[in-house]
Amino acid sequence: MSCLKKHQWELVPENLPVVKRNCPKCNEKTNYISSEKFRVNANKNNLDIWLIYNCEKCKSTWNMTIYERIKPHSINKQEYEKFLSNHRELAREYAFNLGIYSKNKAEVILDNISYKLIQRESEAYYIKENELVIEVACRYPIEVRVDKLLSDALGISRSKIKDMHKKGIIFISDDKNSLNMKVRHGMEIHVLKDVDSIEVLEAIV
Repeated sequence: MSCLKKHQWELVPENLPVVKRNCPKCNEKTNYISSEKFRVNANKNNLDIWLIYNCEKCKSTWNMTIYERIKPHSINKQEYEKFLSNHRELAREYAFNLGIYSKNKAEVILDNISYKLIQRESEAYYIKENELVIEVACRYPIEVRVDKLLSDALGISRSKIKDMHKKGIIFISDDKNSLNMKVRHGMEIHVLKDVDSIEVLEAIV
C-alpha cells in the first residue's frame, strides 16, 4: 500500500438560488432574491421565523417560512441567536435548503448558480498506484454536471473528457456509467495514470 497524493476540489457558490413567484405589485412572475436576513416574530408562547426575499424589480418582500408556531425551547439556542443577528452563513445554509423550498411550495431556480473552485492537495493511502483521485467537496446543491466540472477545471473539451470516460481512463467511484450526473458532495473522480491521460494529469498536478 502506498501513500499517494489525493486532490480535493471544493465548489463554493458565489451567489444564491432565486425564487420564481408571482409578484402582486409587478403583476407577473419575477425573481425573488434572498436578503440574507431573517424575521423573528413572537406570537404568545410561539415563534415564527422567516428568511426574507425581495422582488428584484420592485423590492417587495416575501417571507419564506423557516419555523412556524414553534416553542422557543425547541430551537437550538445558538441557532436562535444567529436568527436574531442575521448570521450570514446561516442565511446561506437556509437559502440552499431544498426541503425548505418544498415546504413553502416555492419554485427555486438553481441553474443560475456560479461557483469558484478551490483546489487542495492531501495524502491518502490507496492500493492502486496507477490512479489519481479527486474528491469533490460541495456543501450546497449546485446544478453542475461532472463532465462540465472536469472540462472547466482542466481546460479540456467535454468531448475529450467523455471519450476518456468511455475508454475507462476517467471514472466516478461507485458509478462508472455516466458523466452526466450532477456533482455531489463526497464523490470521487478517478483518473488512470495512462499515456492517454497525460494532459489531464498535468492539468491537475
